[in-house]
Amino acid sequence: MKPKIPSKINMVMGNPISQSKSPLLHGQIYKLLKLNAVTVPVADSDVGKLVSKIRTESIGLTAVTMPFKKSVIPLLDHIDKTAKSINAVNTIINKNGKLFGYNTDIDGIQYALREVPLKNKNVLLLGAGGAGHAVAHVVSEQKGKLIYINRTIEESFNMAKKFKGRVAKEDELDAGDIDVIINATPVGMFPDVSSLSAPDKVIDKNKVVFDVVYSPLETKLLQVAKQRGAIVISGIDMFVAQGVCQIERWTGKKIITPKLMEQLKKKIIEETL
Repeated sequence: MKPKIPSKINMVMGNPISQSKSPLLHGQIYKLLKLNAVTVPVADSDVGKLVSKIRTESIGLTAVTMPFKKSVIPLLDHIDKTAKSINAVNTIINKNGKLFGYNTDIDGIQYALREVPLKNKNVLLLGAGGAGHAVAHVVSEQKGKLIYINRTIEESFNMAKKFKGRVAKEDELDAGDIDVIINATPVGMFPDVSSLSAPDKVIDKNKVVFDVVYSPLETKLLQVAKQRGAIVISGIDMFVAQGVCQIERWTGKKIITPKLMEQLKKKIIEETL
């Protein structure tokens, strides 16, 4: 029996691209939904060449990874208002030659935090990059109270100006004043698995702790938080949900269900361990 040739070729673009699990995730979604498609990784240091490839080869869906989530924006024809608000695009949909930019990281964060009431909660946010902005957007929309700590204090003040909240220094933090801890930095990501992304003194049993990092599945932050009795949320929830939402944008169909999410999480965990 001859192998089935994919009728649709999609893309994930970045530089480097070898670390991306998006082709694996998309492949599992295609399989479960019986879609005849494949997502191929393409690396290039020139974002313009990558966007030209999308246009000339009529690529329907492109997942955008670092470092192009911001630099790709001026090259697109239309930017969704949510992506515009955080100045980052992680999804490009080609609609009859017109390129539309979206950000499904926000959808992924909303899914990961779906059972966490954020209204009037004090949320310590680590990270001021694309993921940090997406987290701040979600927390702000749900009326949470943001507390920012970052290596670059200017970035913290910029985020506080945009999403409200207050900027703090590490030595000013009091565990009793924090309800939720969210790491939106790469600290703790493989191979840097021994690094703790949040100040040790604020991690206790009264916290909800969410780490956007999904490799490893249980970061040092989540290990410490779990040992101390906190509620922990792995980045795998966000990663899988944002990928499903990318396919939804491409197909125009609502496909996310609890059953699908659990199937995909199981598959990704099996493939990455």
